[in-house]
Amino acid sequence: MTKDGQHVGKIRHYTVSNCLARDQYEDYCQALESAVESGKLMRRLNPTLYKEEPAEHFSLTLKAYWNVNGFSQRLFDSFMTDDRATFEVKGPMGKSLGIKMSGHHIAFGAGTGGITFMDTAAWCARLVMGELSEEETAMVADDFKFTFYFTYFNED
Repeated sequence: MTKDGQHVGKIRHYTVSNCLARDQYEDYCQALESAVESGKLMRRLNPTLYKEEPAEHFSLTLKAYWNVNGFSQRLFDSFMTDDRATFEVKGPMGKSLGIKMSGHHIAFGAGTGGITFMDTAAWCARLVMGELSEEETAMVADDFKFTFYFTYFNED
């Protein structure tokens, strides 16, 4: 959307993954690396990063396709020229993944399609690391299991 309120281009829908915000992603990686290196969780997650109150800012993780009419190219151009463009973000839209607190849930993802399940995988990591609140942990049944099959194309 331009400064004068005109829509530019197509309206698109994107997947949100909160755990890919830079500060949360780095926090998860450091905590999980401490567990891999030592065999037990040596570093706790930073609780200030996981508040549920509305925030004034949010981050976007975009795959850059770099075609002339692509959204990532438009955002990059706007940043480089400082054109003060405004982008309208709405959500959440659509259905949730519908994961229940019991049973075995299986997910398949490839490439950027894996983003759909990243917050669920991060939530499972918090469960395993003992980082959920007592209230959240009490809601999870003993038979809860999440299996995530993921692949991506690697040119190397």
